[in-house]
Formats: sequence, structure tokens, C-alpha cells
Amino acid sequence: MLSLRFVPTRLLGPVGKAPILITRRAPWARLRTLAIATVLLRFAGALAWLRLTGALDARVAGARLRHGFEQLGGLWLKVGQLLSLRIDLFPLGFCQELAILQHGSLGFPASAARRIVEADLGVALEHHFDEFDDQPFAVASIGQVHRARLRREGVVVAVKVQKPDAARLFGSDLAFVRAFVTVLRLVRFWPHMRWDWGYDELRAVMKEEIDYHYEASAMRRMRRTLRRHSIYVPRVFRRYSSRRVLVAEYIDAVSMAEYVQAAEGDPDRLAAWRHENRIDPRKVAKRLILSLFRQMLEDNLYHGDLHPGNILLLRDDRIALIDFGASNFTEREYLQKFRMFVLALATRDYAKSADLSLMLTASLPDLDQDTVKDELVRALRAWATRTDVPELPYHDKSIDNAAIEVVTILVRHKCTMEWAWLRIHRALSTLDMSLIHLYAEVNYTKMLQRYFRRAERRRLTALRAPDMLRRLVASQTGWLDIQDRVNDYTLFQGTLVRRHAQVLRGAASKATAIWRFVAQLVWSAVLASGVFGLLAYLQQHRGVPVVRWLGPQMAGWLERLPFLDSAVWLLTAMVYTYIVWTLVKLRGRLRRGDRGTHERVAAV
Repeated sequence: MLSLRFVPTRLLGPVGKAPILITRRAPWARLRTLAIATVLLRFAGALAWLRLTGALDARVAGARLRHGFEQLGGLWLKVGQLLSLRIDLFPLGFCQELAILQHGSLGFPASAARRIVEADLGVALEHHFDEFDDQPFAVASIGQVHRARLRREGVVVAVKVQKPDAARLFGSDLAFVRAFVTVLRLVRFWPHMRWDWGYDELRAVMKEEIDYHYEASAMRRMRRTLRRHSIYVPRVFRRYSSRRVLVAEYIDAVSMAEYVQAAEGDPDRLAAWRHENRIDPRKVAKRLILSLFRQMLEDNLYHGDLHPGNILLLRDDRIALIDFGASNFTEREYLQKFRMFVLALATRDYAKSADLSLMLTASLPDLDQDTVKDELVRALRAWATRTDVPELPYHDKSIDNAAIEVVTILVRHKCTMEWAWLRIHRALSTLDMSLIHLYAEVNYTKMLQRYFRRAERRRLTALRAPDMLRRLVASQTGWLDIQDRVNDYTLFQGTLVRRHAQVLRGAASKATAIWRFVAQLVWSAVLASGVFGLLAYLQQHRGVPVVRWLGPQMAGWLERLPFLDSAVWLLTAMVYTYIVWTLVKLRGRLRRGDRGTHERVAAV
């Protein structure tokens, strides 16, 4: 449990904090599908009107959609948050508006929360809790949090309770999204958006959100890993937790959201509070930055939603983190490439950073890689120059700014990004909301260099052995460095080969598409000529009055056709059959060739 010596004094207190409104039913609970369709159609209509009047702006459009999602609540808040990650597909202003989606300010009655806790624990609430505050102190898209005290342990806890019927409502909303995505795929509306990928990501997120066991597991694991970072994670009480109930230690601290509010409204009070609690904002910022990169690159388990409400400030520059519903990890090969990308930034090797940026994309169309690389190198070099100027605004030199610069260039060349990159971007961008108030003059190039020096020391420390083995360990250290370099080189070169193969596939696919288009035109012309010839034969040799069925222009063409005897018609039919058979073979060969190109690239 958290030592009382780290508990800070109050900063702002409850004064001015808006109470959580309680409603007896979820918003739009009835006629849910009609409500969803109404909100989406209203947004589409507003978008069309803004475009017609010339007032369409990315931020205005994002604000309109955000208000609609906030009205619907529940799953649609997650949809908006996922869309806000797609800075590679939507304008930055649009994504920034969606990124400030509120989790919702409506709670549900305490009687319903008590029933859910009792149903999941199988006993009366008083059996486990001697106190249970009926007024929730926090509310999210899927649940709300009550302050309580465990009877057996005598510990004050935060009890997160899932909203009634949340699983059912989320399931119906997800079915609507699936149907909507199916329609978009069938009509091939913006196919480069890869709507099915977005749906799969949303379904995975909701599977974890709807079951608190996932968050409890993440908290237990990160409690172990973040202890080494000198960052505190609340203890989870598994005995009292379930799919719909999560009981964790209550941390009596000051959130970064309060800190930001005080920084903007009462800086003198904030300065006195920092002095009273021995808090140096620069040290706190450095601890957050170094910890996040350590979580991403070493632990491969990181907090993906570090907005100010999830960061708690303790005495003596200590930090606690809460709300681990968005904890993430990265697939190993992608993590290696991202680590090499960050290391290249730290060592100012921008040419390598540019190459790795291309490797980190989800799709790489046919493009001039030298041109793209030059643009990336210039952008990254300009970002590094800005990091050396303390007086510049924080957002001009943040690490997330470098990521946005890279994505902007790649999007301009029709590349899209992996979800892994977008999750990392979210973690960095949400942390920026706190860092801008803690350490606005930070130099990220130096911070990254510091991180890698410390990471190397940690790696060597892990190799410590008894005295008689130290010499052996020292001799092996050089070999380990060589091995790491070989592994990095192999990964780097192997990925480059695959990316070049993808570009080749793109060029081959384009050439195949052109030939397929030409073949389709010829096929259509041959079919039309076959129909025309059949009509002429029926009129000349079978006496069928086809002229009356056709328009005057077609009838005139048939009447001008000279009379041909049966032998000529037979020869014409044979030639026509051969042409059709040849075209069918050609179309099949084009299909097999395109499929074979994809398979060969996949094999690479």
C-alpha cells in the first residue's frame, strides 16, 4: 500500500468541481438503431451544408462529429477515439477535435451499482464493505467509480462498477458498426481506409473494455514493472473483483488535471503547493518521459492513455498512474523497428530514421522512395533543430510533433500507418497535455540520448554475476554488442527487401491493372459485335424482323450490312469463337499473374 509520507496536501479541493449527474437509463437506450442513424445522418447533412456554403473546416467537422458521439455515448466514444488516432487518414484538426472526447458525465443510480456488486460477489454489499459512498467520484463511458472501505482489510478502495446493460448496448452498437462497414466495403467507399481493420480494432478494444479482468491483469503486471521506474500503481484486490466490478486501492493524491487547472487559474497557489510538497516539475516530467519510453521499448507493456486525469502527483516528485483500460503492447518485429527509429533520432541519423519510417507503414504504394526519403530527412532535421531552442512552443519540438511530421509526409504519398504506430502516437500525444505545463523547454534529442544511456546501463547491470564470472561477462559484452548489431542489420535489411518487393508489387499490379482494363474493353467490344452479328444472321437467314425491335440507328446499320451466305457465317462464327476463347485465357492469365506476384512478395 502507498506510504502516507507520499500523500500530498490538497491543491484545489472539491470546490468548483461539477457534480456527476445521475440518470436512471442510458442515453438513447430506446430505439437505439434509429438514434444512431439520426445522429450520423445529421452529421452527413451538416457536412454537406458546410461544404456547399464554403464553411467546411476540419476542426468544425470534428467538433460536429464529437458532439454526436457524446450524445450517443458508450461504444461511440470509443469509435471517436479510434478515429482520432487516424492522423494518416483524416486532417489533423479533425483528429484533434475527436481526441478531446469526454468519457461522459452521466452516472447511474447507486442502487443499481450496489445490485451489480452484490450479484457479482454473491453476497450482500455490507459483507465486504463497511463503507460505500453512493455518490460516484468519477464516471467513464462504460462505468463509474465509488469510494468505499473494505471491512476485512480496513483499506479505502476505488470500486469501478460497469453500467447496467453495458454489454448488451455495446453488442448492438457493434453490430450496427459491422453492418455499416460491410456496406462501405461493398460500395468500395474509400477502400484505402481499410474499414475492416478499423472494425477489428474496435471489436478487440471493446472485448477488453467490457471485461474488467483485462484491466486488472494489466494493473498487476504494470505494478511490478513500474515499481522499477519509481512509479506507483494501485493494488488490485482480486478477491472482490469480477467481470463487471474492479476493486483497487484508492490513491489520495493530486491529479495532473488539478495541476493544469491551477497553473492556468492560480499559479501563485500552485508554486506554494509545489514547495510545500517538494515537487520539481522538471523532475516529474523527466520521470514520465523516461518511464514511457522504457515501458514501450523495454517492458513492452505501456499505459496508452496518459491524459492528465490518469496521472497522480505525490510528494517528493513521486508519481502514481491509474486507469489501465488502454494498456498496450507491440508485436516484437514492429517493436524492434520502432526502437531502431527512436535510436536513430537520438543519434541524429536521420537517413536511417527515414528508411525506418517507410518500414513502419502498413502499406507502401508505388512511389519514388528517394524523393520521400529526402522529404523525411529534411523534416526530421528541422525538428531536431527546433528541439535545441528552449524558447519555442512545446508542441513545435515534442516527440509527437516528429511523429506527425513523418505521418504527414507519408500520407501525402498515399501510405497508411499500422495500428501499433497509432497507439504509440496516442500515448505520446496524451502525455504532452501534462508535459507542456511541467517542462515546456524540454530537449527531446537529449532526453532520448539520456534514455538510451540508461537503458544500456540497465542491460549491463542485468549481466552481473559472482566475482569469478565477472571477467567472463566482460569478455562477452563485446560479443553481445556485435550480436545486437547483426540482429539489427538483419532486421533492417530484411525489411528493406520486403518494402522494395512491395513497391515492385505495386508497380506490377498497376501494369496488370492497365492490361486488365484494356482486355476488358476488348472483351466488351467482342461481346457487342457478337450480339450484332447474331441479330444480322437472324434477319438475313431466319426471317426474324429484328429491325422493328431496334432503334432507327441500329436498324440502319443492319440494313447496310451486305447479304452473306451460310458458309461465310459459319467461318465467321468459328473465328469469333477462337477470339472469345483467346480472351478468356488472357483474362485468366492476368488474374493468376497478379495473384502470383502477391504470393511471391508475401513469401519474401
